[in-house]
Amino acid sequence: MDKKDNKLLAELIIDSRMPVNRLAKKVGVSREVANYRINRLIKEKIILNFYTIIDTEKLGFLRYTCFLQLKGISRDKEKTIIDALTKHPFITYMAPVIGKWNLVLDILAKDRTHLEKIIKEIKDNVNPYLDNYLIINTGTEQEMFPTKLLGINKKLIFNKKNKSIKIDKTDLKILQALSKNSRAEYKDLSKKVNLSANAIKYRINNLKESGIILGYTISIDMRKLGYEWYNLQLKLNEDDSKLKEFLRQYKKIIYFYKYIGHENWDIDVGIIVKNSLDLREFILELREKFGSIIKIYDIYVIIEESKGNYTPEGIFEE
Repeated sequence: MDKKDNKLLAELIIDSRMPVNRLAKKVGVSREVANYRINRLIKEKIILNFYTIIDTEKLGFLRYTCFLQLKGISRDKEKTIIDALTKHPFITYMAPVIGKWNLVLDILAKDRTHLEKIIKEIKDNVNPYLDNYLIINTGTEQEMFPTKLLGINKKLIFNKKNKSIKIDKTDLKILQALSKNSRAEYKDLSKKVNLSANAIKYRINNLKESGIILGYTISIDMRKLGYEWYNLQLKLNEDDSKLKEFLRQYKKIIYFYKYIGHENWDIDVGIIVKNSLDLREFILELREKFGSIIKIYDIYVIIEESKGNYTPEGIFEE
């Protein structure tokens, strides 16, 4: 990894569908070198996925986070459970963690009845090893700064739009293909949906203008960059505007999610550190500055992404 790799990764985090010519120009290399570096980063498994950020609420689905606490389970059995859950058509992001919980995953559901059905399916996969579980709505506020991984503090902005369009099966096929590979070329998409490249481009532009496609990004294996990834759950007892500004500026905070009405915690904070001493330094500074308004409810370390944060298959089949 050198400065060119860092710049290339940062640009792909911001827009992973950027044409290679433009990407190469931004990084300051030739088209051939840009392609070579991308392929090398994929081969080294630093880049895990290229995916499209889709506003699933516009497709009729709400997001929930599920925390699972397991008991009396072997490593092999845990792997079997993880493998089964990654195949679930309405589970998106999933990760094994170390802390109070053992697995954290996100669910996309149409309504309460659908959510209850998915939870039952999860419990059927996990029983008799399930000790406890918790389901919460996703945060009402989300701010993400993934380029901090590369020493660049740039907020990832989603331009949510209220414009509505009627989508059809062809649009869903395009979204499905882009969700798996945000860099899919028009000619390849054309073969999958039997439309001309120009027609595909027109539809993608419409999906962006309506806000169904929010953007394009990548997921990165943080461990390959020498980082450990922790999540802190904080309970607040007064206004948090100064805390949020502190988190925006802190060079190791890569996201925070704000909740309303949760009884145990109000905000999730994601931090990348080189080791536990780095984490302790952050906690000490956090307590020194905001000890009077916050309480740490829980801390857990995220081991890996078992399933990336891309839109799962069930969304496109309903």
